[in-house]
Amino acid sequence: MIIKWIRNLPTFLNLPVCDQLILLEESWSELFLLWAIQYSIPLDDGGPIFHHTVLHRQNEDEKSIHDIFYIFKQLKLDPIEFACLKTIVLFRFDIRTLMEVKTIETIQDQAQITLAQFIRIHNPTQPTRFGRLLLTLPLIRSIPSIFVEKTYFSRIIGKISMSKLLADMLKN
Repeated sequence: MIIKWIRNLPTFLNLPVCDQLILLEESWSELFLLWAIQYSIPLDDGGPIFHHTVLHRQNEDEKSIHDIFYIFKQLKLDPIEFACLKTIVLFRFDIRTLMEVKTIETIQDQAQITLAQFIRIHNPTQPTRFGRLLLTLPLIRSIPSIFVEKTYFSRIIGKISMSKLLADMLKN
């Protein structure tokens, strides 16, 4: 679903392939969590999530995901708000190795402007909604991608890296 969405973004496809791969690698787990939240995809509760990680950390990450799901459920996001947040997450211009930093920054700025305008029109009684939505993004970013990979994908992809798998899918 991430690859399908990305392939429908002309602004993404117009970037150099190396920037596309970097952006995807840096954001895939956050994008997936936004999709999981939007479509209420549950955590995989079966079996040990990590065999090499301290159980305490696993429980913290699991609790954080549940807390994030709860926060988003309370906010009742519209599909357009989710799309804007996904765009903001994907087009991170703070990555040093990017070639088209200015272009990526402009795209992210436009996504923020679109989100703010949408909220102003559709939620005029919630003047702090824009800020609240942006403040959810660091919460999502705080979940380690390896946790997302093990929780949602380990049974499907085994020991293959999700970043590598997505990069291969994007290239093909």
